[in-house]
Amino acid sequence: MTNKFTKTENELPLTANEMQLMVGSPPPDDKRVTIDNFLLAPYNRWSLRHLREIVPTRSVPNGDSVAILNEQPIDLSGLEVSFPDGRTVAVGPWLESSYSDGFIVLHKGDVVYEQYFNGQTPLTQHLMFSVTKSFTGTMALMLIEQGLIDETKTVRDYVPELVDTAFGDATIRHILDMTNSIEYIEDYYNPDAHITRFLNALMPGGEGLYSNLQALTEKDHQFSHGDAFHYVTPDPEVLGWIIRRVTGTSLVSSLHKMIWAPIGTEHEGYYWLDFHGVEMVGGGLAISLRDAARFGQMILQDGHYNNRQVVSADVARRIKSKRNAEIFTRYYEDDLSGLAVYDSYHDQWWGYAGVNAVAGIGIHGQFIYINSDTDVVIAKHSSDPEAEGARENETAFIMHAIASALSGSGN
Repeated sequence: MTNKFTKTENELPLTANEMQLMVGSPPPDDKRVTIDNFLLAPYNRWSLRHLREIVPTRSVPNGDSVAILNEQPIDLSGLEVSFPDGRTVAVGPWLESSYSDGFIVLHKGDVVYEQYFNGQTPLTQHLMFSVTKSFTGTMALMLIEQGLIDETKTVRDYVPELVDTAFGDATIRHILDMTNSIEYIEDYYNPDAHITRFLNALMPGGEGLYSNLQALTEKDHQFSHGDAFHYVTPDPEVLGWIIRRVTGTSLVSSLHKMIWAPIGTEHEGYYWLDFHGVEMVGGGLAISLRDAARFGQMILQDGHYNNRQVVSADVARRIKSKRNAEIFTRYYEDDLSGLAVYDSYHDQWWGYAGVNAVAGIGIHGQFIYINSDTDVVIAKHSSDPEAEGARENETAFIMHAIASALSGSGN
């Protein structure tokens, strides 16, 4: 059975160009990507690669010294991967069928496999959604190490404006790990969910990020701060507010100085802004695929990259060392055919079950995957019509299989 997102003959996803999105002068109304539809399928096939043509953005300049990525090509397209439900797929066809826009694999720091789809190129800055959280968490950890943030202090110690909210008496550690108690529904298909109001706050006429955070006053009566993991996108927005407060500068400036320039990025990135000029640091960073991989490789190498110590070894190892397993499973459920995919979350990074790997993950198919046992980093850009779903979990098995194959341990 086909649907409006796929080609009739073989069920491969239609590209933005095949759908004639934003083609014409002007494009027909039903092919026009606007502020009202850019987060919806099929319009996201175009918009996630053209975000700054729709919403206000602020550039993160790249550095003066580009970290060269050496290439040692390996054809992984025929590698077969088995899913828990019994299906077997080959990597190449699966990538094309899973709404991929870009996919890159580094092994021991070298590019071994790189593919682009749907009009994307190595130059394209693609929205990473919640992979942005992992950048925010990493910056927060760096500032904790520098003594500018104390993770045992409460949010209200740094942002008195949030004293009467559900965040006020949570510690910075609670916010980093998303174990703060807050009444929050993150259901991307529910028009009445808190996350819908959050997104509306970013739009023209919206209240803005700061006001949205100040309106979140209800705690979750099922647990207290520190008792359980609960995924809440405003948490990194609180971290962003704290980072701005202690550094006295924008998130753009902090990211450029602390990470983006030091790792030797090839292209500038940019943040999605609310209409009051505030960066959305829980899901608004757009970057190129290779620069995403550079960030992951830096973390894999204990923070040393581009001939410098970008983050300390302690910070990088903290990111890669999984914890909070009991807290993670107390509230959160995620599985594919009964097999758990994730086993932990801390510092704005996910941990994978049964594999020594962590990842930054964003809706609609965005990933930065770091496997410490196999020296593999994988970055993926996608424009999946589903915010979350089976393809997100399938991606985990694809990445694990690639890492295993490259390490010589088999599939």
